[in-house]
Amino acid sequence: MDLSTALSRARRNFLDDWTLHAVAIASLVVAFLCLGATLFAVANLNRIAEKWGNTQQLSLYLKDGTEKADVSQLQFVLESLPEVAAVEYLTPAAAQKKFLEQTDAESDLASLPTEVFPASLEIKLTQGVPEGRLQKIIDRLQQLAPVQEVESYRGWFEHLASLLQASRWSASVLAALVAICVIAVIENTVRMAIAHRSDEIEVLKLCGATDGFVRMPFVIEGAIQGSVAALFSILLLLVAYAIVSGQVGYTFATLTGVSLTFFSPQIGLAVVIGGGAAGALGSLLSLRRYLSV
Repeated sequence: MDLSTALSRARRNFLDDWTLHAVAIASLVVAFLCLGATLFAVANLNRIAEKWGNTQQLSLYLKDGTEKADVSQLQFVLESLPEVAAVEYLTPAAAQKKFLEQTDAESDLASLPTEVFPASLEIKLTQGVPEGRLQKIIDRLQQLAPVQEVESYRGWFEHLASLLQASRWSASVLAALVAICVIAVIENTVRMAIAHRSDEIEVLKLCGATDGFVRMPFVIEGAIQGSVAALFSILLLLVAYAIVSGQVGYTFATLTGVSLTFFSPQIGLAVVIGGGAAGALGSLLSLRRYLSV
C-alpha cells in the first residue's frame, strides 16, 4: 500500500471517529503543556547561567566619602596583580547607567537616585584563577580601609548551576513520563478504534488485504495524534508567553539581567517529532496486542 492511500484512509478514519481522537489529543495536550513549561524554564535558566556563569570578576564596593587618590592607589595595586586582567572604576552615576544597560529593562529605573548605587571597582580576572588564591585576594581586599564589601558571586553561581542541573534532570524525567503517557493513551485510543472498525477490518481481510494495509492507517493516526497534541501545546505556550512576558518580562529582566525568552524552534520541533514517534509506537503496541493480523 502506497503512502497516499494510507494517508487517505487514515484521514477518513480520523473524521469518522473524530470525537474519540479529540478526547485523546486533549488529554495529551495537558501532558505536553507540563513538558513545555519545564523546557521553557530550563531555557531561561540556561540563559541566566550563560550570562553570569562565565563572568570572571569581582565587585569591590567602596565606602562613602572615599577620596579619589585612595581609589587611584587601590586601582594601581589591583592592576599590578597577575590574576587581574582589568579594573574599571564606576562612580554612582556610572554604576546606575551600567545597571540599566545590563538589565535590558525599560527606563523606569532611571528615576532612582544615584545614591542608591555605591561607587565600585569592577575587577575582571584572568581565566583559571584557583579558588584558594581567589579567596586570599578577597580576604586581603576586605581588610583595606576604603573597601566596604567584596562580592565574588561564587556562591550564587554554584546555586544557579545546581538549580540548572536539577531542572535538566527534571525535564528528562518528565519527557520520559510524557512519552509513556502518549504511548498509553494512543494505545487505548487505537484499541477502541479497532473495536469500532472490526467489521471493516474483517471485510478487508476476506478481500485479501495484507497486514500492512490494515495496520498502516492506525499507525498514521497515532502519529498524528501525538504530533498534533505536541504542536497544539506549543502554540498554547506561545500565547501564554506573549501574555506573561508583557506583564513580568520587565521584572524578570531587572532581577536576572536577561530578557525572558521562549525555547528554541529546534526544541519545539523535537517535541513535535517525539510526540509523533511516541504516538506511532503506541499504535504499533496496540495493534500487536489487539489486532490479530
